Parts: sequence; C-alpha cells; structure tokens
Amino acid sequence: MDRTRKANREDHEATLQYRTKNEALDEAELIEEKLAQLHATVAQFEQTPQGISELQRRIKLYGQCTRLPDETSAQFYNKLRVWLERELPQKSPLNPPRQTGDGSAS
Repeated sequence: MDRTRKANREDHEATLQYRTKNEALDEAELIEEKLAQLHATVAQFEQTPQGISELQRRIKLYGQCTRLPDETSAQFYNKLRVWLERELPQKSPLNPPRQTGDGSAS
C-alpha cells in the first residue's frame, strides 16, 4: 500500500473540511437567527387558541421541547425544528359512526 497516497488523500479531506473562523462565525450567526425565527413562530402559536391547542397536543404527544444545558444552538435548532414539523395524528371522533350493513337482518 502506498502510504504517501493515503496521507495525501487524508490531507485533502482535512483541507476540504477546514473552515475559517469567519465561516464558522457566519454559520453560528445563521443558526442563531434561524433559532430566533423558530422561537418567534412558537410565540405566534401562543397568541391564538388554535395555536395553543396545537402546542398542547405536541407536548402531550412528543413531550416538552426544551434546551438541555449542554446542547449547542445547532442541536437545539434541529430538535425544535423537527418537533414543530412532525405530523400530528388526525383527531378521531369521540364516538365513531357505527358500521351499518344494508339494512337487512338475517
């Protein structure tokens, strides 16, 4: 096996994955902005009865979505986004209609 070829490939991969400090800061700022937008969306839900109802259903089905102390902004953003985007199951009626046949009894 050619060790220099492997080393060159690893160096190339490391170079591709390297980000400058400015790029990392820009990404962090973008994530903070997106997180603020999600918080604003939740705040809008809290202003309407339908929104409050939806949030309560989400909490009941999926649990409260809170940020953990060791969680990064990116991790919490992804968790909150998934929590908000998950499909809520359709509400089933309290008393579903009875299945009736064609009316003939045997």
